[in-house]
Amino acid sequence: MKDKLIELIADLKVDEAEAFASELIHNGIDYKVLFERVMAGLAEIGKKYENEQCFIADLIVSGMMAKNIFAEANLYQGNQEPQNTLGTVVMGTIYDDIHDIGKDLMIDALENKGIKVIDLGVDVRVEKFIDAVKRNDPDIIAVSCVMVNSISYVEELGVALQRENLLENRRFILGGASVDNDYIRIPQIDFMTNNFYEGVNYCEAFLREKYKGRNEVNE
Repeated sequence: MKDKLIELIADLKVDEAEAFASELIHNGIDYKVLFERVMAGLAEIGKKYENEQCFIADLIVSGMMAKNIFAEANLYQGNQEPQNTLGTVVMGTIYDDIHDIGKDLMIDALENKGIKVIDLGVDVRVEKFIDAVKRNDPDIIAVSCVMVNSISYVEELGVALQRENLLENRRFILGGASVDNDYIRIPQIDFMTNNFYEGVNYCEAFLREKYKGRNEVNE
């Protein structure tokens, strides 16, 4: 039998899902358990979208719902940071695009996995990404892009990262509603998806493999 919270999220019953999640939070549910249930609900919505059973607007609504749930959980638990960091991600929404729901949702998910995220915000120029990579030496450079017209700036970023020799021993990934593997060809990118759940799993798998020895010691 499927969990009640997962069902409410999957059915896009926003008010009921947020109310039930709030009840769970105040009753002391473990944050990781809450996170996994919310992610499972979002995964169900992602499947419905792939099967044309829901629309892009539903994905946006589900993202806002999850963001609200995580925000309450973070506030209630005091935003405690994990003792050990799995790795570092520099993330931002590319220039000429101000969408942040998917980006913020992925940041919450990554931080829940013990991954440090440096959030550059939205409408981020190529030069700011380059500077952030040089200053923070991240393991992953993650770019969000919802607006199709902004893809050209992602291409520009890829060229700049390659020119500055900033792609070695790290991953460059792209996510967002505009991402379509059939049409977007950016040679420097290692991974693209319009499903943030897949994006989180990719980042975690890469970091665990990269720091396998270190993580085994920490665990």
